[in-house]
Amino acid sequence: MKIKKTKISEIESNLNLTLEKKDYIDQFDNKLKELKRKANLKGFRPGMVPIQLLKNMYGKSVLLEEINKIVSEKINNFIKENKIRIIGEPKPQKNEIDNININELDSFSFDFKIGHLSDFKLKAFKKSQKYNLFNIKVDKKTIDQTIENLKIQYADVNNLKEITNKSSVYSEFNYSETTKKGLLNIENLDKKEAKKLIGKKVDESIKINLKKLVNNNSETLNQVLGDSVKIDQFPNSVIVKIENIIERSPAKLTPTFFDKIFGPGKVKTKKDFNKEIEKSIEFNYLKESEFYLNREIEKDLLSKNNISLPEEYVKEWITSNNDEETSKKLLNEDYKSYCNQIRWSYIVDDIIDSNKIKIENSEIEAMAKNQIQQQLIASGMQNMNKDIDKFVDNYLKHNKGENYLKIFNELKSNKVFNHIKEKVTITKKSITFDKFKLLAKKI
Repeated sequence: MKIKKTKISEIESNLNLTLEKKDYIDQFDNKLKELKRKANLKGFRPGMVPIQLLKNMYGKSVLLEEINKIVSEKINNFIKENKIRIIGEPKPQKNEIDNININELDSFSFDFKIGHLSDFKLKAFKKSQKYNLFNIKVDKKTIDQTIENLKIQYADVNNLKEITNKSSVYSEFNYSETTKKGLLNIENLDKKEAKKLIGKKVDESIKINLKKLVNNNSETLNQVLGDSVKIDQFPNSVIVKIENIIERSPAKLTPTFFDKIFGPGKVKTKKDFNKEIEKSIEFNYLKESEFYLNREIEKDLLSKNNISLPEEYVKEWITSNNDEETSKKLLNEDYKSYCNQIRWSYIVDDIIDSNKIKIENSEIEAMAKNQIQQQLIASGMQNMNKDIDKFVDNYLKHNKGENYLKIFNELKSNKVFNHIKEKVTITKKSITFDKFKLLAKKI
């Protein structure tokens, strides 16, 4: 077996693979023998169907399957061993195998076109390279606003006997022999039309112009009904049956409320609650600041390394591997970002390989465990921690290891950025959140 790489340009190459008979004949014969053992054809006892008959009937499809396996494996291994920074997958060109005579097997030649990045070599990171890590100030206004938002988010729910101008009304809507369930948030509706509902009680029904009630807004109507309905085809007259009336009032700063936010018994006083909120905001600000720093580093490395891509090849790859809507968005709106993601992924791999950075399975499990624990805490389900290992295992195996790969890539990215930060100079700089937001918009 021979594989020859021929350069078409700096960013495109041709791979020619010559497959000799000896490279595939054993696998082919073994597959036919396996087929013979399992074959159940009329007129023959099980396992006694002549090989030649099976060869004539199924030989071509069996051979194609085996050769495709071999070719795919060898081409992919060649790409890995030669560290070719490929985009997408190799595109088959010439194919001799379609015209084979199953009884006169010989060598086959395969040609593949590949698009790849231009060669690049990252320069060593130096302390003379400087970046800013912004220390975003937390002001009293932000703390107070955060607390108010949490009070609304965790609002107390009260059942009412009749509708007020602040009620949320679970309702049944009857029109044109159709019945739908929905929710009316009185505060968000047309005030004049909503007045007809004020004072109405559970189990009462009222005829109302629902289109007028939602200000002839399709989006609001769909939110009310929980369904996609064309407003111009919707009737004016609707019978609304009131099923339940609730009213949300902002939560009070009590130990019960503190427990919902931070877990049982962790915060007991308003003073301590404010301090913990401030810490949480600081933590979130730090995450945003680190994210900004990482993007700055990424942007800097991409600009300093002029890495070319085969644009037509990339566009063909996008079109052939996505639906029409996704392809259109990637090609027209996100193309530059998509290409930079490809470039950056290979820069990351280069740093990983050249610095022998490892990602251990135990690290992946630890990160998954931490993420799940945070989600449980946020959902008020701390008592589920005893089953955390089972959660982690299921999470990482979900959808054929998709989550495992996601965390692997996240860890890989974190380690690369940490490596860079150790080599360069990071300066801490104080800034207001408003000024930080203006900077973040530009990245």
